[in-house]
Amino acid sequence: MGRGIAALFVVLLIILSAGCLKGGNFVYSKGKTLSPGKELDYTFKGPMDLKVKISSSVPVEVKIVGENTVLKDFGKVREVDTVVKLPEGKWEVVIKNPGEEKATLDIELKGS
Repeated sequence: MGRGIAALFVVLLIILSAGCLKGGNFVYSKGKTLSPGKELDYTFKGPMDLKVKISSSVPVEVKIVGENTVLKDFGKVREVDTVVKLPEGKWEVVIKNPGEEKATLDIELKGS
């Protein structure tokens, strides 16, 4: 029994040290890097209230998009801290680095 708990602790420690936890309605990433011209996509299924909390070392473009629509365009920002009501359907939070510098991001996306 002691080895099982120790193994579980090691797995949890590896996940946390990687700096990113991602589950059905939850994404947490601290210190995530994003190279110039690259983007990150996180998918959520509505309806739900989605807490969007993002901070970046350089301005990044943040949008919430559906199949053929833009639900929310935050523009080119360093910080977002809001709750967005996602309607029925599949939605993606898209974070893009349009600049010339690497971005370091802290990301918290939580659905409820």
